Parts: sequence; structure tokens; C-alpha cells
Amino acid sequence: MLKEKTGRVTFMPISRLKPKSSTPANSQDAIPLMEKLRYDSTHEKAILQVFGKTCVCRDLTIAAAYVKSHGINTITLDGDKIDRKGPLTGGYHDIRRSRIEAIKNVTLWRTKFEAESKRSKDVKAAILRIEQEITQVTGKMSVLTIQQDQAASGRERLIEDANIQTKNKARLGEHLAKLEKDAEELESELSGLQARLAGYESELASPLTQGLTADEEAMIETLGKEMDRRRADLVALGKTKNNVSIVTYWQHICFKHHDPYFTAGKS
Repeated sequence: MLKEKTGRVTFMPISRLKPKSSTPANSQDAIPLMEKLRYDSTHEKAILQVFGKTCVCRDLTIAAAYVKSHGINTITLDGDKIDRKGPLTGGYHDIRRSRIEAIKNVTLWRTKFEAESKRSKDVKAAILRIEQEITQVTGKMSVLTIQQDQAASGRERLIEDANIQTKNKARLGEHLAKLEKDAEELESELSGLQARLAGYESELASPLTQGLTADEEAMIETLGKEMDRRRADLVALGKTKNNVSIVTYWQHICFKHHDPYFTAGKS
């Protein structure tokens, strides 16, 4: 209390208290305050020490008269107090405005203020932490959005490449079928030529060979050259067929692995 400058309190052990009894006023104008108080009998000495010589009077005039006649302290119904030693205190004292209560309230509200200040700091720290987490999540969302757009663009490009490869495969398939048909025709024609050549060779081996005319010998020579040319064409067709088969195979492999850089012109 000295530190807070809120007043002074005196403590006395009850066993040391020896309150002096006072002569009560024999009138309805002065009622002993002790008759209006309710207290534990254990604290009777303390109550007598404080309020034993105090009476309640109707007004200030009667109170002053009883102070002079009986040497007691009086208090009026309006709150005016007259002490037997001379001091006069007027008016009603609101206990809600007492300094002790004020100090208690200040201490209570200071404690609450400190607690709320600490809670406010904790809440601000939590808000800052959440804002940082939101910023991190927003950055991750931006990166994922970019990756998603890139994946969608790559997917569209792969679909377009797949469509091109499918068309190339169909075109090469048609070309291969045409080449196979041409090869069959050439093989059939070659078989006919081989049969004719075998007949001519058989005729040449026969004794009648010497009887051939110059035109017939020229025809035989022409047919031999034609057969050689046909054989060369057949070999060329076989090579072309193999190349087409290789291109079709690699196209199938690239299509299977989604190679966006494969084109029909690359082998």
C-alpha cells in the first residue's frame, strides 16, 4: 500500500484489544450503531473498538448535542459524521470510489490487459504464420498451374503427332500393298519368262539349234536381256519393299513411345 500510495492500515491482535464501554443514549434520536450490526461473536472486541462509541442520529443538530452530552461519535442518516474529538465529516462516502477498491480494480484490469495483450500478440503471430503459409500455397498453386498448362499443351501436341503418324502409317500401308501387288505381278511375269527361257534353252540344246534363223537368234538374245532386266526390277522392288517395311516398323515404335520429332520423311 505504501508503494501504491493507497493509504495506511493498522493491525491489532484481538487478544490485545480492550474496548471501553460507553454510556448508551436513552433516546430514540440516538440509536447505538452496535444494535444495527451483524457480526461473529469472535470479532466482538474489534467491532466494539471501531463502532462501540458510535450512535446514529436523525439530523446534525441532534448528533452534535449527543456528542457534547455523552462524549460519543455520531453519524446522521445523511452520512454526516461528528467525532467526539472535534472533526466533522459531511456527506455520503461511496465505497465504490474508495482507493482500495480502485487499486483492486486497477490491478484486476492491468492483469486482464496483460493477458489480452499476450493473447493479441499470439493471435497476430498466428495470423502472420497463416499468411506465410497462404503465400507458400499460392506459389505452389501457381507452379502447378503452369505445369498443368504445359502438360495440356504437350498432350495436344502428342495427339496431333499421333494423328499425323496414323495418317502416315495408313499411307505407307497402302503404298506397301501396292508394292506387294506389283511384286506379285513381276514374279508371275518372271515365272512366265523363265518358262519361255527354259523352252528356248531346251531348243538351243537340241540338234535343231543350228537350224535357227538370224531373227530367231536375235529374239532369243532380246528375251535374255529382257529377263535380266526383269530380274533387276524384281531385286529393286524387293529392296523398296524392305525399306517400306523398315519405315513402317520405326513409325510404329515412335508412335508407341510418343516421339514428337518423328516425321514421315525421317528413317
